[in-house]
Amino acid sequence: MLSDIVKAVIASQADFELVGEIGGTTGLARAAGKAAADVLIVGGALRGSHTLRILYGMPRLKIVTIEADGRQGFLHELRPSRTPVGEISPGILVAAIRGATGIGHTAGHA
Repeated sequence: MLSDIVKAVIASQADFELVGEIGGTTGLARAAGKAAADVLIVGGALRGSHTLRILYGMPRLKIVTIEADGRQGFLHELRPSRTPVGEISPGILVAAIRGATGIGHTAGHA
């Protein structure tokens, strides 16, 4: 269900593109690199060492983790390593992705 919600949020934004999807965290870094992803969205927590290994390999990548209950999320980047994004909602998820990639939105710009 969380996956369907995240996909719907991404699909609702004209400037976002879902470039891949995998189950679990095995091969996550390889899949992100192959898809040339800017942001990974992960349902559930990642171990700190796993997160750092991915980020050291792709320092521009941002990782948004969403707690298993879907209520809280964190933005992980090389510096700072973890930033709370607060209670998860479609608007918060879009803001976290935009903030992570530097994608701005200007009124009247599609």
